[in-house]
Amino acid sequence: MSQLNRRTLYVLLGWFASRIPLYLMTTGHLWAWYGRRDVGDITVYLRWVDGALKHGALPIDPSWQYPPLVGPLLLMPKLLPGADYQGQFVRMAFIADAIVIAVLLWTSRRRGNWLGPWFWILSVPFLGPLIYGRFDVFSALFVVAALAVLGKGVPVPGAAPGERQLNGRRWLAGALIGLGAAVKIWPGLTVFGLPRSKRGWQTIATAVFSAVAATVICALAFRNGSWFLHNQGNRGIEVESIWALPFLLARRAHIWHGRIHGHYGSLEVLGHGAGYAGKAALLSTVLVFALLAWWWWRKQWRPAVVADATLVATLLMIVTSRVISPQYLIWLLATAAFCLLSKDTSQRRSALLILLSLPLTQWIFPYNFSSLLHFHLGPILVLLLRDALLAGAALFGFVDLWRDTVTGPFLPRRRGSATPLADLSASEPPSATEPAKEPSGSGRGRADSGAALAAGAPAEAADAEPGEPGEPDEVGAADQVESAGTLPA
Repeated sequence: MSQLNRRTLYVLLGWFASRIPLYLMTTGHLWAWYGRRDVGDITVYLRWVDGALKHGALPIDPSWQYPPLVGPLLLMPKLLPGADYQGQFVRMAFIADAIVIAVLLWTSRRRGNWLGPWFWILSVPFLGPLIYGRFDVFSALFVVAALAVLGKGVPVPGAAPGERQLNGRRWLAGALIGLGAAVKIWPGLTVFGLPRSKRGWQTIATAVFSAVAATVICALAFRNGSWFLHNQGNRGIEVESIWALPFLLARRAHIWHGRIHGHYGSLEVLGHGAGYAGKAALLSTVLVFALLAWWWWRKQWRPAVVADATLVATLLMIVTSRVISPQYLIWLLATAAFCLLSKDTSQRRSALLILLSLPLTQWIFPYNFSSLLHFHLGPILVLLLRDALLAGAALFGFVDLWRDTVTGPFLPRRRGSATPLADLSASEPPSATEPAKEPSGSGRGRADSGAALAAGAPAEAADAEPGEPGEPDEVGAADQVESAGTLPA
């Protein structure tokens, strides 16, 4: 057995060894007391299905916070053979998890980097059986699939080794991003990692069109299609969010006299000052996304930036949000796993901090959640540490991403960081015998790029859109890598 196949076998065995116990816990066949608390939301899903979805309507329920495409997703286990809704939902989530590891494994075999699959395998158990008790793994699947399509392309069955693969895969990636955003908003953050090139804009346009089309179709197919907007607009400060910590500590010190109460689908902090904290959370989210947009306009793109920027944007959205639920960490784990497939990723520190936050998250929910609601000091301090780790991951993530991709006065470049493409091209002037370079969109320019790759030039600099010197197109770069028979760093 070759080393490649042996490593593949180890990954598959590791995934089964870590996931079978989680699956049995959620189905009640192993340590039912351990998994029972993590599948409570499935009973809520079933109530929505029986009360509204199977009658062609979306729930008029304060806890319904989701875009219309979630309706068909939650209805699907009811339509599958078998009468056990919970069992069918858990099996669907298990299959989605299996597809995620399959995509990560397929990408790691092509890149020769195995850290990503092992990160996904080893990190999820620290979060517990929650992955099979929520539908967040489905949105994570859309993101991982889109990142894989953007990064390397999908092989065409029977194609020759040097043949171009799936010419329109940027459209496929855009559709995956859009459908993911129509399930949960965060997959749309993948657009921050796309280049400012013609094909990058095409991918963004496809994502926007897919998200809007899926949302409108489902809103027309189901009654009450816009109800979720009303619920989202009225949400407050959830007890596990960063914004709730001052209130929890103040209540513990007997200087705040509010309470925690179920409100619009979550347990929220209610009392004096909570409304101002909610407005501050929204303002902070707007500010960090303005900062991300500024970075996006100044960045120097390379393939690893797609996953790195997605992770940073998701972290910033979570830490500034009014709500932090344990299942949000599934988003971070899937994206961080894909980041670690690139040897030149800038997000290793963030991935480590996310990993450290997992056992604290599971300790809080579900096992000490009741104590947190009663303002016990231990859970409050653990929550403070968990939220500090997530905030640190967001801070380090953005700083490392900026230093790796932007040359400017805002942040100094980190020593040892990857050389941006524009700097790389500027530092190597052409020799006197080198022929004049044609525009990258021409056939001659692409042929020269393939020759440069075969000679050992950096894979990421293989292709650039006209008008974007030094910024390669993610599709063209991947094609040149494949045709040259090399793998990117």
